Amino acid sequence: MKKTAYIIFVLTFLLSCSEVGNNLADFSSTGARHAAEYFYSLLANGQGRDYIDNMQETSSMDSCKYEQFVDLMNQFLHEEKELRGGILHAKANRDSIVDSVSMVFLDVQFGDSTREEIMLPIVYTRGRWWIR
Repeated sequence: MKKTAYIIFVLTFLLSCSEVGNNLADFSSTGARHAAEYFYSLLANGQGRDYIDNMQETSSMDSCKYEQFVDLMNQFLHEEKELRGGILHAKANRDSIVDSVSMVFLDVQFGDSTREEIMLPIVYTRGRWWIR
C-alpha cells in the first residue's frame, strides 16, 4: 500500500513539473499568460526566492545583490499580508507580445477581497519565459 501511494505521489509530482515547464517554454500568448500566472502564484504561496529565481537578471547577480533582492521580496510579501491579507491568486486578463517581450495584465485578488490589475513584463529568452 505504501509503495502504491509513493508511486502515485512521484507521478503526480513529475506531471506537475512538466506542466509548468511546458507553460514556461510555450512562446505564445497563452504561454505568456500561463507563465505570468505561475510567477504570481509563487508570490501567493510566499515563495519569494522562487519568484526571484525566475527573473531574467538573477543569473548574472552576485550573491550579495541576490540576497538583497530576496530580502526585499520577503519584506514586500510581509507588507502585503499585513495590509491586504496577502495575495490570494492572479488571473491573466490580456497580454501584448512585441518581439520576445510580453506585457501580461493580471487581475490580482488579495485576502481582504480587494482586487488590483497589475502589468507584469516577461521576456522569452533561453527557451522559456522569464520575469523582466
